[in-house]
Amino acid sequence: MTADTSNTQTTASEGAVNIEEIIRNTEIPLAYRLAYVANSYREPLLRTVEREFGLIRPEWTVLLCLAARPGLTSTEVAEVTGQARNSISRAVKLLEKKGFIERIQDRTDRRKASMLLTDKGHRIYEDVVDLFKRREVQMLNGLTPSERLTLETLLKKMTREVGNWV
Repeated sequence: MTADTSNTQTTASEGAVNIEEIIRNTEIPLAYRLAYVANSYREPLLRTVEREFGLIRPEWTVLLCLAARPGLTSTEVAEVTGQARNSISRAVKLLEKKGFIERIQDRTDRRKASMLLTDKGHRIYEDVVDLFKRREVQMLNGLTPSERLTLETLLKKMTREVGNWV
């Protein structure tokens, strides 16, 4: 009988560590598993996006949000992503400087500005989101269509409840 090493991470100092062992021995197995899957999907992509496109995580977050819902303010982006407002504000300044977004000052409240992707912003968004879409296909490859639907249904339900967490 051979050991299943499909979920094994190796470090130079400790040898092989099986993720299932960590999950089995933690007091928060479901939360840890969700974080592990999310990090395994997202983190390699974010490193690639920074290296190949010169975008850091908060910049990508702003582009993603504006592609999904043009006209958001930086405060709204921070609220829907859970990222710090100061990180989003810095990202907005960088994106504007790079020509990826434009800010439109609110006529009644000069402190507020909605944001839109420029043509250049749309182009880089499309290039980057293609990487994320391919990775999502890989991530879901081991699930049947029925399992994917169940997963989506459960995640939607959990997402709706986030505001009720104390």
